[in-house]
Amino acid sequence: MKDRSLEQNILLFDSRFMSVIFFICSIMVVGIHSYNATGLPVSDITSCIEGFFCHGLFIAAVPIFFYLSGYLFFRNMESAIDVFKKMRTRVKSVLMPFLAWSSFYFLFYFLVSSAFGIQLDAPIVLTPLNILKYIVFYRYSFVLWYMFQLVIYILLAPIIFLILKKRSVALSTFIVVTLFSIFIKDSIGVEIFSNEIRPLFQFDFFCYYLAGCVSVKFTSEINKLKDYLLKNKKLSIVLTTILLIIFSFLDWLVCDGIIQVFYARIFVPIVAILLFVLVGLIYQKIPYPKQVSTMIVYGIHSIMGRVTSALLLHISPYVPVLVLFVITMAICSVLSCLFAYILKRFFKPIYFVLSGGR
Repeated sequence: MKDRSLEQNILLFDSRFMSVIFFICSIMVVGIHSYNATGLPVSDITSCIEGFFCHGLFIAAVPIFFYLSGYLFFRNMESAIDVFKKMRTRVKSVLMPFLAWSSFYFLFYFLVSSAFGIQLDAPIVLTPLNILKYIVFYRYSFVLWYMFQLVIYILLAPIIFLILKKRSVALSTFIVVTLFSIFIKDSIGVEIFSNEIRPLFQFDFFCYYLAGCVSVKFTSEINKLKDYLLKNKKLSIVLTTILLIIFSFLDWLVCDGIIQVFYARIFVPIVAILLFVLVGLIYQKIPYPKQVSTMIVYGIHSIMGRVTSALLLHISPYVPVLVLFVITMAICSVLSCLFAYILKRFFKPIYFVLSGGR
């Protein structure tokens, strides 16, 4: 007889641990943007350590975001009607916060530049068409490129659904897209603003989204791999951690060429996902701030980074670069989480819009 309590625990774990992974990845993104070792020699110990994290390990964050987004979209998908129903839900959870955050940054920089006479690198010209372009193409917050791409990928859901009907076609399509992104073209961009290219479609990150979609069709194989690894839990975690360290270091060290693409686009994200899943399966009670929306942390960390830099301005010349990196990442993460908590506690309508109803 099937143990229903175990089944419920697994279902609870799936939902909860998804939130944990998304939160960890949002902090990793904060870490990427806290990098401050620019200009230091590659051989410098600070450059090595920060490079390992910011240009190695932490780059797994966005691929994981895309992978899980694709997986969550097509999980339990049975018909074309389900596809369009899910697309409607993404209007609230993805499109709404994307437009809200882009509008927020546009208004923020417009008001700041107007009030204090600050000359922006990208001057604001108020015409209806320009305002539309500023918001849709996230002119004043480049970190929103992820959400823009996710919207584009979601629009392809009906086509992806047809591809997923046959496992062989799904796997073949994934392989072709991956090879295309590595050897031929990783993105298609257009010059929306003067001397400024915006990517309309990124094949390299579409690979991760498509991988998440395709993995839905290979659940039994994934479960077999999971069961095999869990037979030797501690050994699996140790070996996976070692692989992740090696690939992250090589990804930072090898800066150019196809080899670096394989490290950055394939090995680091795959091993990071594997490690997260293993740790989550073994230690299902990982604590995390439940009152904090990952979407809010991701959206506001750009401004909080500037606030953190201002706070540390007077002490930064006297603090070692590596220590400053750790302090910057910690303060920016705390401020971003605090902002999310305050919004949810006292400004629920705004929180609802900026978090996508999460």
